[in-house]
Amino acid sequence: MTRITRRAILGGIAASAAPLPAVAAPAPVLSPEGRLQAAVSAVVDILREMNPANTGVEIQQYSHYVFVGVKTPPKPVEWNGPGFYEVEWKRQNGKLCRPIFWLDRAEYKTVPGYYYRAETRWKGRLETTLKLKPEAIRIICKKDDVYTVMHS
Repeated sequence: MTRITRRAILGGIAASAAPLPAVAAPAPVLSPEGRLQAAVSAVVDILREMNPANTGVEIQQYSHYVFVGVKTPPKPVEWNGPGFYEVEWKRQNGKLCRPIFWLDRAEYKTVPGYYYRAETRWKGRLETTLKLKPEAIRIICKKDDVYTVMHS
C-alpha cells in the first residue's frame, strides 16, 4: 500500500498549476478631469457599438454636466386621414426641412396612384397649396393639437 502524504499532494498541485501571471504595475492615478474624460470616451465607444449605422455622436461637456448622445432619425408614421402632419421634405435647393402641413390624400385622375395635397396655413388661414409625391416626403408624426400648430 502506497502512502500519500500531505507534502506529496501539495507538491503535485503546485506542479500541475499554471504559472501565475506577472503582477501588473498599478495604473497611474488620474485627476478627476482625466477620469471624466476616460468615462466619456468609454460611453462614446459603447454608443458607437450599439448604433453602428449612426456614427455621429454628439458630446456637450460643461463644468456642471456632460451630455453624450446619438442622433437617430425619427421613425416615420403612416398617413391615417386628413390632418396636420410634420413631414421631412427636401426642398429644391437640396436642404432638408421639417414643415407642418395639412395633408390630404388625392388620387390621380389619369394614372393609377396618389399624391398628397399639402396646405400651409398661417394663423388659421390657407397660405399655399402644394402637390407632394409620397416618395418625396417622409411623414414624421401627426399633430393632434391643432391650436398649437395653427398659432405657432
